[in-house]
Amino acid sequence: MNLSSSLLKRALKATLHHGYGTLFSEPPELGIVKSNWADLVVELAKVDLDNYEGYDAILSFAPKSRLNVRRVGLLHPYDFIFYTALVLALKGSISKSRLPADKVFSYRTEGTSPSQLYRTGSSWKDFRGTVEKRAAKDNCVVGVTDIADFYPRIYHHRLVNGLEASSDKTMKDHIRVLEKMLTRFSKGTSYGIPVGPPASRLLGEAVLIDVDSTLLSFGIDFVRFVDDYIIFADRVQDAEYGIRVLGETLFRNHGLTLQTAKTKISSATEYVERNLTIHSEKEENRRRLLQIFGDGDYQIPSYDELEDDQKKEIDAFNLSEMLREALLERENVDYREVQFILGRLSALRKPELIPTVLENLERLYPVAESVAAFFKEFTDLPKNDASEIAKALLTPILNALDARPSEYYSMWILSVFQHHKNWDHAEDLLRIFQETSSGAVRRFAALALATSGTRAQALAIKDYLASASSLCRTAMLLATARLGKDERRYFGKSLQLSDSLEKLCIKATI
Repeated sequence: MNLSSSLLKRALKATLHHGYGTLFSEPPELGIVKSNWADLVVELAKVDLDNYEGYDAILSFAPKSRLNVRRVGLLHPYDFIFYTALVLALKGSISKSRLPADKVFSYRTEGTSPSQLYRTGSSWKDFRGTVEKRAAKDNCVVGVTDIADFYPRIYHHRLVNGLEASSDKTMKDHIRVLEKMLTRFSKGTSYGIPVGPPASRLLGEAVLIDVDSTLLSFGIDFVRFVDDYIIFADRVQDAEYGIRVLGETLFRNHGLTLQTAKTKISSATEYVERNLTIHSEKEENRRRLLQIFGDGDYQIPSYDELEDDQKKEIDAFNLSEMLREALLERENVDYREVQFILGRLSALRKPELIPTVLENLERLYPVAESVAAFFKEFTDLPKNDASEIAKALLTPILNALDARPSEYYSMWILSVFQHHKNWDHAEDLLRIFQETSSGAVRRFAALALATSGTRAQALAIKDYLASASSLCRTAMLLATARLGKDERRYFGKSLQLSDSLEKLCIKATI
């Protein structure tokens, strides 16, 4: 079973449009794929996906909160494009089977181009606006719940059953190879879809089509965003009934369960008081800030993505003071707020905030991607200042080598050193590369050395190529850019590479 060149071209466009997700920094290999796409699309169109063995993914853990984590995966660019292409082919079938956008708000496909997986924009704000409007009605009862470990617990065969039910026979082969791919991504198990790739979001929507339809058939009044359900009723008993039907349907049809701690029923008055009422000026400022970019876990836009009137409103805040106050909250740090403030401060390049960020590094681990974004903007610091900051950023990683480093923090901080050579500290980067037991950390250390390393470090990492995973290998090959030109050319020939992306990584360094 092969994918057409036209579908693969759409998949690359979708990948460039939606990105690789927010849990990993974008792999430099994607830029190489884009630059050589005219030849690669011909190669990929010839791949028989029934016999395609694919590549191993980089697996790691990313924080859902300060104390909870989720398994995430960085896919090889070829796998990522194939995966995206298969879901793009099924997009229309999934879309036509879903409930309307006034019931199910997340990742809508209406009005999208053939090279988009779903609409980007204000769907979370639309969801919250609908909830606020409905909860404002007198004598209303509100039930709130969500699904426990949604993406990691999706059973492949139940997803396949849903896709087959909503698709015509022309999609049979696409669904078959998609199931094989998902099994490979989950290391041979029959459940779990990759957390991170945008294509997974549409598959998550596909899984819940039958659940949403069941709730509707029972006359249950609800709205949904991804795995968050909110049920409206006239009586507490009716809200309890709706949640019970939801829980039973999820378990019976998909083996999924609701999160007990997050399942609550309250009167509209209580719901508004707890979730929508402002109790202090400080809370008012925070809530206004959160309302501008959405207070959900799913779509947190950057400052540059906001509209002009939203930017003006953001600019009116004293974000520096808000960051300091947010970090004083100890265990109750509002990480969504901190994440956005750091993102905004990245655009402002405020060096006076550097000490505040460094002093709070440990509590900022869950938003390491925002810490990285903040420091990536400082490319022209005095050499001594940059060296001291780099040392402070690397110290948690170096101190953890004897145990197990925080992979998420390590990957994102190493991406800072990949971003610009002024951060230096090549010897520390090589130590991390050599001593870590984490393939994810090793990959990002190699990419950092590709920018910040020297010939000595490039020579040192060559010995690790033979035993490396595919994405570690491409990172190491990119790090050979620090070798001399003739030395790189000879090294490339000596490897006798057969993989096209590995060849292109070597070519990119010559």
